[in-house]
Order: sequence, then structure tokens, then C-alpha cells
Amino acid sequence: MSEEDRISILTVFQTLKTKTARLLEPVAQAEGLTPLQASVLLQLVRQDAAVGDISEVTCMGQANASSLCKKLEREGYLTRARRCSDRRVVTVSLTPRGRETVERIQARLDHFLVLLNELPPGRKKELERGFQAANQMLDYLFEKTKGDRDPC
Repeated sequence: MSEEDRISILTVFQTLKTKTARLLEPVAQAEGLTPLQASVLLQLVRQDAAVGDISEVTCMGQANASSLCKKLEREGYLTRARRCSDRRVVTVSLTPRGRETVERIQARLDHFLVLLNELPPGRKKELERGFQAANQMLDYLFEKTKGDRDPC
């Protein structure tokens, strides 16, 4: 792989991360949250989850996910409970405060959807295909390097 290819891949990853953060940070900060905390709450709106599932979705270690969930619990956004069938598994659920917060976050995120819906249909479809391709590429790379500290 050439030096130019390496720089290009790194630049693409960093650019996506930076631009995503620039869009999402104000949405989360309006609720006094980090984008990662908001992401956890958004995951829980669909269904309760084990801390291990949160760890997987957020791509963070289980101990860090547990600490994040404990903080969100202390702040009143979620509850944590051990599963009766397996006491090692901790399940997290949104509290009423957490649900209200998610509703406000979703309303702010809906603004992005409105803007995207203003695009010409062909352009919107093209961007959706590009996003899906980038997501598939990242899934592939993640799966191939899962657990590797050094992907080489």
C-alpha cells in the first residue's frame, strides 16, 4: 500500500469522525450529555439492553460501558438491574427522565432528516448508497480486526 493510500484512508476516517462530532455534539450538549451518552440513551429507546450489548454497540470495553451506564444512572437517565436468570448480566432501562431526554434529542435529529429530504431524490439516493457502502466497509474492517490491538 502506498503512502498516499495510507494517508487517504486515515484522512477519510478522521474527516468522518470530525464532521459527525461537529453535527452531533451540539445536539447532545443541549441536554448536558456527550455524544456517546446520547447514543446510549438512543439505543435504549428501542429496548432495554445488557451492558455488554451497550459495550458492543458503542465499540468500547465492557468496564467503560459499565462506568458510563453507572454515571447515566446517577444522573437519573437510566436504571440498572441484574438479570434474575444470570446475576452476572446487568440490564439497563430508560427512566422517564431518560425517555423525555431522548424525545428532545430525536426532535433535534429530525431536523437533519428534514434537510436531507430537501435534496433531489437522485442525490439523496446516491448519498444513501455511499453511506451504506462506507458502513459495510467499516463493518468488514472491524470484523476482520476484532479483538486485535494491532490490525496488522
